[in-house]
Amino acid sequence: IGTFMQLLPRGFATQAYRSTDATVFTPVEGAGRTQIGDAVIEWSARDVFVVPSWAEVRHEATDDAVLFSFSDRPVQLAIGLFREERLS
Repeated sequence: IGTFMQLLPRGFATQAYRSTDATVFTPVEGAGRTQIGDAVIEWSARDVFVVPSWAEVRHEATDDAVLFSFSDRPVQLAIGLFREERLS
């Protein structure tokens, strides 16, 4: 399992992205929204949401936010299965 922490300043939006690892997110602080495919999830501190494998995802912060996440990326990297794609 790999863990990650992202700081998203208010008004910041990530570029669309997808990868083979399924990722669990929990906002530590702040608020925002995440688009997963066609679905939009509004989130704030202590919520939990999941981005499935190879689903297009894009995060947007409506307040200064910190997102904690974890996934099986290290295992996929070790066995040569991990793929990712930045979308425009």
